Amino acid sequence: MPIEDIQVRKLAVRPDSSTPKYWFAEDIFLTHFFNAISSTFPEGERFFIRSVRYYADQIKDPQLICQIAGFIGQEGQHSKEHDSHIQLLLDQGYTVLQSLNRNQRFISDTFNRYMPKFALALTTAVEHVTAIFAHQILAHPDHWIEPMHPSMRPLWRWHAIEEAEHKAVAFDVYQLAVGSNLLRRLAMMQVTCGFLVEVFIRHCLLLGKDRALRPKVLWHGCKALFGRNGYLRVLAPKLGVYYRSDFHPWQQDNTQTLTQRRQQWGFQTD
Repeated sequence: MPIEDIQVRKLAVRPDSSTPKYWFAEDIFLTHFFNAISSTFPEGERFFIRSVRYYADQIKDPQLICQIAGFIGQEGQHSKEHDSHIQLLLDQGYTVLQSLNRNQRFISDTFNRYMPKFALALTTAVEHVTAIFAHQILAHPDHWIEPMHPSMRPLWRWHAIEEAEHKAVAFDVYQLAVGSNLLRRLAMMQVTCGFLVEVFIRHCLLLGKDRALRPKVLWHGCKALFGRNGYLRVLAPKLGVYYRSDFHPWQQDNTQTLTQRRQQWGFQTD
């Protein structure tokens, strides 16, 4: 069931200098796995905004127009908050993220400027991936959220809630403005490979900075990602549905779980 009113919220509690360096279960591998993902968000969110905004004037449906405004507002806030997380990482000495994000910005700007249809297709694909992450966080907080340091939990709870709320907006814009299933599928193929490679590179560089690319650390980490209930293993089965010609993000209706977590975590709608 689509969320009709997509509310833009500001985060009240955020990570700061008191946040431990290894904030996910005091585990260096998993902390840097989530750091690597988080570090892609600011430029990614700005790319999503530009991709959807490019086609916004073609949309005539009043409800979708309102949802686009909510989508842009939420993604703008996500970009700012994960920028703050990146600054925290830079202060801790992980300066390699600056050059990686400059490259990411150049590539995303190029897609927006010269390939707007494919940029929107990429946006819908990444939004599906983030919606899967969000659903896992909402449905299994003991596994995804509780291991985090208390100063980190609000950031990831807030982001998961809002990603779940607006998960269909870019898709609906794409269907009206472009509509090609072939292009949509090609974009998901690129995202599946490209996102994993990008996160892998960032993850390795962060671990390397801490001299943690050791067999024991990597073996433990691979089990955490790909073993039973592994953080990446549980996501894989959800990717395939995107290739169906009749796919829509709200075919997985998680509004009940979303409502429950908004109440539990204090992110009520007005």
